[in-house]
Amino acid sequence: EILGLVPANHFGLSALLRLLRQNLPLHYGFVYYKERLVNDWRFPCTGMNRVSTNRVSIIQNQSCLAKDLTVADNIFVLRPGFRKRLMQPGILREQIKPFMEDIGMEIPADAYIEDLSTFERFVVELLKGVVAGHRLIILFDVSTFISDAELEKLRGILRYYAGKGISFLYVAPHFEEVRQICSRTALMMNGQITKIFHS
Repeated sequence: EILGLVPANHFGLSALLRLLRQNLPLHYGFVYYKERLVNDWRFPCTGMNRVSTNRVSIIQNQSCLAKDLTVADNIFVLRPGFRKRLMQPGILREQIKPFMEDIGMEIPADAYIEDLSTFERFVVELLKGVVAGHRLIILFDVSTFISDAELEKLRGILRYYAGKGISFLYVAPHFEEVRQICSRTALMMNGQITKIFHS
């Protein structure tokens, strides 16, 4: 699903995002990822590794892509588990083609990240998370750096991947914006979810 999160203030927000990515020690509660318990306040009893990470992407204004590399390099080469020493650009171009077709985008595989628009970079980051097998992608305040038309295009892309089993957490300051994209919206105040709205 695409779950919206509207923080009334930023208290606890960065801690929540950090906790979703990395299994830090908890004072209470549990964290599940893909229906599997990955973090527990009773750590000493369970023997879980406290510093393990979850396959979660966070997309925000500050891009995590390598600007001096191509789209294909960022999506396929710079990911855990890629072991080839010799890369064939033609094969990488063919691998990226179906992903672009699925979402109706035309971003050249050999284009350099620094030459892309902000929205195109955003889409590349999204595809990088999808290819890496991340089942949760967090979108943090994205409407501040893309246009309304691009936001509409994004909505279609998110719905497509939500239908494929990927979950999204859409964090934005405006309830009206979130309600247009998300099926449920949680209101967060002082680090706690105070209310959940259904669209």
